[in-house]
Amino acid sequence: MKTLPLFFLLYMLLMGSSCNYIRKINEDPIPTFTEIKGIKYTEVRRSFQNGLSFNEQGFQLEPEWNIYFNADDSVKIFSPVKQQYMTYRIFHSHKALFQFAREWFRVQHVSKDSILLQVMELEARVLKEDKSTIYMKLYSDDYIKKVLKADAATLKQATREDSLFIKYRAIQANSNLDSAFAARTPVVLSSRSKITRVEKLKASLDPYLGHVNRSEEYLYPEYRINIDKAYKDFQYSFSVLVDHNGKMHFKEFLVAVEPEFLESKTKVAKGIIDVYLRNTLSIKPGSTLGFPHTSLINLHIIGRK
Repeated sequence: MKTLPLFFLLYMLLMGSSCNYIRKINEDPIPTFTEIKGIKYTEVRRSFQNGLSFNEQGFQLEPEWNIYFNADDSVKIFSPVKQQYMTYRIFHSHKALFQFAREWFRVQHVSKDSILLQVMELEARVLKEDKSTIYMKLYSDDYIKKVLKADAATLKQATREDSLFIKYRAIQANSNLDSAFAARTPVVLSSRSKITRVEKLKASLDPYLGHVNRSEEYLYPEYRINIDKAYKDFQYSFSVLVDHNGKMHFKEFLVAVEPEFLESKTKVAKGIIDVYLRNTLSIKPGSTLGFPHTSLINLHIIGRK
């Protein structure tokens, strides 16, 4: 009797597990929105599986959606740019999962008062449970106004748990530069000399949303600095860590540098920081939820003799 190849046995085992999992998904009912048709909801909380709206890198999940379902196969989402509700088709997969606005979801709860959605991660139509860690909580506008007697802006504020987490991360980042994370309120650079001009570069437009991705503005802050009357003409692009005291620390070049020139160019970059930037700029450190902390920024510096 021939022995089956090991890779074939592994393949059959994986296929069996996958089929069992798909069957488990298919056991959940197809989500229906007939009961809540026409009810307007406001997203009040978007968080990770651990309940926090921030991750270790400083990225913040923000509640943004105002929606209502006008049928089981379509939903309307308010566009702040166009100042109107836009219609999106709803597509179903494996019964329990559905998609609209380029995202996959699983309904955790739906009622006339509230909706809880789990954002699902799929790759080539294969569900990745370990990456499906974001949850969206929405309350109906009537529930917010008549039952909670609150306003959406208050409900969207960071929680005490968020604040404690950021405070802990700020202590880490201020004790060790390598623990730096993105500042929700980025570093502010302003010139205090006639020879230096500073411009904060705008983030690129999101081709799908048609407006600037707000997270890019604080995750990857970039600045162009022009220096007149420099010792010679030069142009460098590099990142720096700005600590909670507003002091700059050279991090790395943004473009590749040949190994034989790395030491000398690094020395020049540090000299530009020490001679020009520290003496001609006012530097306000980045902060998150009111806590100043070390964060990374990118600089494009042009010197003219």
